[in-house]
Amino acid sequence: LEVILAATLTAFIALAAAAGIRTVSDSRRTVDEVSAAADSLRYAVRAIERDMASVVRGNAVIFEGTAPQEDLGIPLTLRMHVYDTNKARRDGIESDRYEVEYSLIPDEEKNYLIRRVCPMVGVETDPLETNGGIMTILSESIIDFQIQYFDGSQWLDDWLDTTHLPKLVLLSLAAADTPEETGGRQKAAAARLLQRSIWISFPGQPKIEEAQVEDAQSGQEDQQQTTAI
Repeated sequence: LEVILAATLTAFIALAAAAGIRTVSDSRRTVDEVSAAADSLRYAVRAIERDMASVVRGNAVIFEGTAPQEDLGIPLTLRMHVYDTNKARRDGIESDRYEVEYSLIPDEEKNYLIRRVCPMVGVETDPLETNGGIMTILSESIIDFQIQYFDGSQWLDDWLDTTHLPKLVLLSLAAADTPEETGGRQKAAAARLLQRSIWISFPGQPKIEEAQVEDAQSGQEDQQQTTAI
């Protein structure tokens, strides 16, 4: 009886310890997944903010944004000319002016947020001259990427006026952690979503009154709430 009792207690303690270790391991994995998604989201937002802060201004403004058209297979794109001190190619002789384009490319299992940069080494005016460049995948965790443009009176989903910059830009990104496979089976837990929205203006552009900015922001928030409902 003593041996049976000792064996039973030992087995119970071992099962409890194994369950505790598994819980700690799952919690650590969850924290790592959420942290990776948050880092990916933060990195993407900083890259876009940095490029928009360096947009070329003046008579040679190139700033164009198009909303996605899923029925035609056209992704969201944002194309602009920026000044950058970091060379696209380390050993190349390049100017400090580049064409940068962001796009969210959907795939079967995930979306790819891609940044394309093309050096402007001459006076390129034909879009075909800057279709190439270097493409970099910024994130595989972004599941939603939206941009809206404020022209001073209303919000637009597309910005096709390549000669002027918008008054304000509302950038919204959402990322989801990617569950890992454990023992050949994927976790059934729902993916955790992270979202970040930022407002971007362009210093040096004709200023608008603070009241207009507040009206634009409140109008956009009301529109988002109505859409959510």
